Amino acid sequence: MQALVIDDHPVFVSALIGILRGMPQGIEPRSAHSIDEALAHLEADPQIGFILLDLGLPGLDGLSFLRVIEKRKLAIPVIVISSQEEPEAIRACVDAGAIGFIPKSHTPEQVRSAIERMLMGDIYLPPQVMPEAEGLPPCPLEYRALPPVCESLGLTRRSYQVLCCLAEGRSNKEIANRLDISVHTVKAHLARLSECLQTTNRTDTVREAIRLGLIER
Repeated sequence: MQALVIDDHPVFVSALIGILRGMPQGIEPRSAHSIDEALAHLEADPQIGFILLDLGLPGLDGLSFLRVIEKRKLAIPVIVISSQEEPEAIRACVDAGAIGFIPKSHTPEQVRSAIERMLMGDIYLPPQVMPEAEGLPPCPLEYRALPPVCESLGLTRRSYQVLCCLAEGRSNKEIANRLDISVHTVKAHLARLSECLQTTNRTDTVREAIRLGLIER
């Protein structure tokens, strides 16, 4: 899985890359020091799995970048990691589409734990705003980062989304409506899932996906 770190402080970028490389998900981090550089990365490599974004960047700031991502309909999970820890700033990030917010005051272990939670589909917010976050839904399906095992199995982001819907007990028609695709396309992805996971029915597909760590029980 590839990750893009967007921050203009080299020392912090280096520390963050070290954390990412030490995680068990096999993350391959890259870095950009400005929004323009980050957008160039995204145009050159659309396979980036998730983004770690600082708010206080020169030129176009982090919130503006979140709006660009939304406007371009880029389904890439964005995690904000910033020293701007005011509740208002944190809520603004979530409202703009971030899947979570990590304060730069967190320890390396706290940063690592927060990232892992978000890669599993949770929304992470720091303690000072957690009471407000209790009513937030899980991370939207479109913005969940792909588990690393997807790449080794040859599963696309869409196939993974179909799998997540399948695990929720949805019918083919419900999956089609949820993902805005045809029932025929859903069936094609289900066939691909059965082939990749070597299963013969929907129940076994979900069980094997849980065993492989693709989805949680």
